[in-house]
Amino acid sequence: MRVFREDVLACPCGGRRVVPAYLTQPGPVKAILDHLGLPSTGPPIALARFTAGPPPKQPGRDDVPVLQQSLR
Repeated sequence: MRVFREDVLACPCGGRRVVPAYLTQPGPVKAILDHLGLPSTGPPIALARFTAGPPPKQPGRDDVPVLQQSLR
């Protein structure tokens, strides 16, 4: 309720939903997902992109001293 300003446990039928258990250990969670035929691993992580040469210079804090000198 604090995050979405919506009662996520409110059922459309007017009743209340109940959370029967919280699974915190990875072993039982993996076993349940495998039994249901659902993926039990996260998506693959992509490698960082390699760029040749230094990154392009972008305006930012490096330009502040030059700007202050030009205002004098």
